[in-house]
Amino acid sequence: MKLSVIRLTGAAALTVALAACGTSAATPSPVATASPTAVVLAATASPSPASTESPSLEVSPSAAATPTPTPPGLAGQWSGTWTDTSPDTSSGTFVVTFTAAGTTLAGAITVKGTPCLTTGTVTGTVTGSSISFGAVSGQVTITYTGTITGASMKGTYSAPSCGNATGNWSATQG
Repeated sequence: MKLSVIRLTGAAALTVALAACGTSAATPSPVATASPTAVVLAATASPSPASTESPSLEVSPSAAATPTPTPPGLAGQWSGTWTDTSPDTSSGTFVVTFTAAGTTLAGAITVKGTPCLTTGTVTGTVTGSSISFGAVSGQVTITYTGTITGASMKGTYSAPSCGNATGNWSATQG
């Protein structure tokens, strides 16, 4: 059996789609704003009963998966501040450098103002304007969550291994 792929657009697609449903084609409405597309698979019998021909199907390039884009300008160096809100009110600075691929983040962080974590690796994700990343060094993990607006981001953090510290952070790119 041989398969053929036929791509129809506009009124022809509507006609084929209606014909496949057993409905006669009507003249398309002049207010239609979308251009429907139909893909028709037609099977034809092979003249030889012992045919070894395999059916084939073409895939339109528009059907291929599109990678999720990384927000513009997310990769690079971000400088920020952090302030504990619990259990104390200590504060400090940090510098994080991101590399980004799609929605995945990686990089390195340097934190000043705390002996708990001074440097570490960073992994995380970004979805729309939401960002989440964790800094890890040995047994210590700090989890940052927040939002991105242009060349700035802010949010909250938690550090269970550092006296159960929680607080706020903000950073700007550059």
